[in-house]
Amino acid sequence: MEPTLVVCIKERMPGRPSCKERGSPELADKLEKALAEEEIDVPVKRILCLGQCENGPNMRIAPGGAYYNHVTEEDLPEIITEMARVKAAHASEKAS
Repeated sequence: MEPTLVVCIKERMPGRPSCKERGSPELADKLEKALAEEEIDVPVKRILCLGQCENGPNMRIAPGGAYYNHVTEEDLPEIITEMARVKAAHASEKAS
């Protein structure tokens, strides 16, 4: 399975914490742009729940990669670096 960056964009009932109300769609857009600029060819998949709404925005590298909670714009360089590492490791495994 190709590496994917999964971003929760769920909006919950008013007054309940959610990734969307904390800016996850905008963070996903910024990640897509930054990954393209860095020529890291991985999809950013928007989903409706990672099951930790109170800790959002939530993201994870799939399959089986790092999980990020309370993501802010300042966290994006770390996530991009990890995504590049995972993508390179996957490419190396495929070449073997």
